[in-house]
Amino acid sequence: MPRSSRYLLAYIPADRRAGARDAWNEVETRLGLWVRGQLILMGTVGVVTGTAYLLLGLPGALLLGLIAALSEAIPIVGPLLGAIPAILVAATVSPELALVVAALYLIIQLVEGSVLVPLVMRNTVGISPLLVLLSLLIGSTVGGLVGALLAVPVVAASEMILSRLQARESPLAQDPGAIETPDAGQREDYEVSLPDTAEANRATEPTQAT
Repeated sequence: MPRSSRYLLAYIPADRRAGARDAWNEVETRLGLWVRGQLILMGTVGVVTGTAYLLLGLPGALLLGLIAALSEAIPIVGPLLGAIPAILVAATVSPELALVVAALYLIIQLVEGSVLVPLVMRNTVGISPLLVLLSLLIGSTVGGLVGALLAVPVVAASEMILSRLQARESPLAQDPGAIETPDAGQREDYEVSLPDTAEANRATEPTQAT
């Protein structure tokens, strides 16, 4: 654990320090998974875009694909920034190619935003696709570019912390002895109330012919 984390944990009461340390480690894990998800998205968009540019015969296709991949790290305006160089290069070839590149990039971004982002974030960070989209929308509305960039990791960490608090406040977590074990007297009463299985079986046996 980093020194700064240990310094902060020193101010937490000793009886809660272990739980706080576990929560901190899980938040770090979620953030690491979010970074992994971002790298997956960047790599996927870069490969798909670069391959499409190669098939279209666009000059500098691989470099433009790399630009598209790097621009994925910037929420909201990143796709626009990644498309501009490709459209400008295509315009030097023909206006028709520029339109094709723009349409292709739009399709890639629609598929990426509606399918790929929710799928990757659900499988890496562990939050639902709807929550991913809502967090991006709210984050960009409240905090602009920075809010959109931090939306998913903040939501993932908050969801984890809330789940831990709910688990800790459950009756079983607060009092593991809440589930009562019957005492000796209760067990005797229960056994008396049961029918004699052996006698019941003998009563139902058919009479043997003599």
